[in-house]
Amino acid sequence: MRFVMALSVVALGAGCAHSPKPAGSAPSAQQLSAEAEQAYASLDFERCAERFRASGEADVEGPDRAESLYRAAGCAALAGHADAAVDVLKRAVQGGYYDADHLEYNPELAALHPLPAWSGIVAEARANLAKAPEAPFPTFTLTGLDAFGSRKVDRETVRRVLGLEVGKPIVHSSAVFKQKEAALREQYGLLYAHLGMTIYFADERKGTAFVVVDMVDAEDAARVRFLPEPKGHLADPEGLVARWNEYEPRLQQLQMQGKLDEDSTCKVTHCIGGFGHPDLAAFEPEFLAKVPQQLDALTAVLREDADSRKRSAAAFLLAYAPTEQETVQRLVPFIRDPESDVRNNVLRVLTATQEAATQPLLDVATVADAVSLPNSSDRNKATFLLSYLLADLSPEALNAQRAGLIRQLGETLVAMSALQLPINHEPAMRVLKQLSGEKYETADEWRAWLARQPKTAG
Repeated sequence: MRFVMALSVVALGAGCAHSPKPAGSAPSAQQLSAEAEQAYASLDFERCAERFRASGEADVEGPDRAESLYRAAGCAALAGHADAAVDVLKRAVQGGYYDADHLEYNPELAALHPLPAWSGIVAEARANLAKAPEAPFPTFTLTGLDAFGSRKVDRETVRRVLGLEVGKPIVHSSAVFKQKEAALREQYGLLYAHLGMTIYFADERKGTAFVVVDMVDAEDAARVRFLPEPKGHLADPEGLVARWNEYEPRLQQLQMQGKLDEDSTCKVTHCIGGFGHPDLAAFEPEFLAKVPQQLDALTAVLREDADSRKRSAAAFLLAYAPTEQETVQRLVPFIRDPESDVRNNVLRVLTATQEAATQPLLDVATVADAVSLPNSSDRNKATFLLSYLLADLSPEALNAQRAGLIRQLGETLVAMSALQLPINHEPAMRVLKQLSGEKYETADEWRAWLARQPKTAG
């Protein structure tokens, strides 16, 4: 099974370490940009605008200068300084900024649309695009909008709060998403709200985007039961974490550019994209050689390190354990890591490992519990994992699990079957068919089926 890339709150390069500078020297454009990203992540838009503007001014010329000025405009607009945003945006397009679609559909710049200068800025960006050396990252079309998890907030309410329209182009903004999450929590008394966006780069869904709003009502607090935040700062065993964090962004860039071989694979059961490009070829032999000798150290990183990016990498690296059983044993305790990216990676590896197995490797109750996790990126993987686990049970063991799983997960699975994002409704359909022996294809049919099931407690 292949998972697509989800873009929610990801900022590659943000918060990078920099070499110390001599006393009195001016900060570099790279350092200023990193400080701007940190301010953006904390929704400090005043500082974000100032730091991105300074970063652009520290670059004499080129695309990095224009990009920094463009980002400064978004932060200035979010800070409520429309005139300042227009001024710095003009400088960005005058300096060559050419991603006209991103500019036009960026929600961070929505407040500038009524201003007299707006149309001219867009026109200049399109003129730059006509002579650009390469095409910008594509803008995707919102194809589906899902709301899940709350008995108080439905899809139409979410659509109204978000201001999104299916069928229109969409540009991801983690800052705007965070603001909308806060608005949903405050307005409807939610314990939890998270907006995620999934985009498709290939196949028949190429160019489409789906937004999922995950919510938890206050009375469902058990769904957001996580492990405590780790506090440690552990050494990187043989530099494996650093090497993984070099590999992954290179892989993602090659995927987005369409430069990765379609049959690119890896030599373990879990593969986020493979190594089928010369820029990636050196990584896997190192993982194969070094990870088996560093299993305890990598498990300690996953358990104790405060840096969630290091924990995320450790989860992926543990796929290179010598046996499937050892991979599973080391990952299962961290299914409820407090950070969604870490949970995502743990569940991805467990899912791929069980898919390749011919016998159950996990306890059914552990996996069923994971289906209740709050994020769709948790649930879809946990539900796929459950489907592979059920397929490897003996007929007798599956029969023994049916009634309890239907009572525990029936409503959740039927609700998932109604979602528009394929990687959310497809695993739910699979598990419903396994548990019921029926072949229904619509959420309404599954809802009617569930209503006919015995309501016996236990």
